Amino acid sequence: MNLTDVSLLAILFSAISNTIIGALWYSPLLFANIWMKGMGKKKEEIDMKGANLGYLLNILASFISAYVLSVFINLIDHVTILDGALVGFLAGFGIAACREVSPTFFEGRRRILFFISSGYHIVALTVMGIIIAAFA
Repeated sequence: MNLTDVSLLAILFSAISNTIIGALWYSPLLFANIWMKGMGKKKEEIDMKGANLGYLLNILASFISAYVLSVFINLIDHVTILDGALVGFLAGFGIAACREVSPTFFEGRRRILFFISSGYHIVALTVMGIIIAAFA
């Protein structure tokens, strides 16, 4: 497979979806309050000074993740939306969520943070996989 044989539009839409899902996931609409409680902080204690750099790095990481996921999905001969969802889910559950185990236990993070973060990765990568498969 040629590593440039990917849909740039699929990567763009996947990266955007990841950013939107993250914004919703960590908003008061969904898990912001539980996340802040898990962090042991109040809204007033959240330092927003580094937020712009954090958002920029997250967007960059979204594009990289979308590209790599696109490469994985394009390895399948006849890709369906279900294939994309499955590859995205497996990447979310089998890679991203499993990578959250180590910092959770060795850095003493609260377990609720593991579930919030892992859930975000699983949902976002599954949706990204669906989008990429739709363009394959």
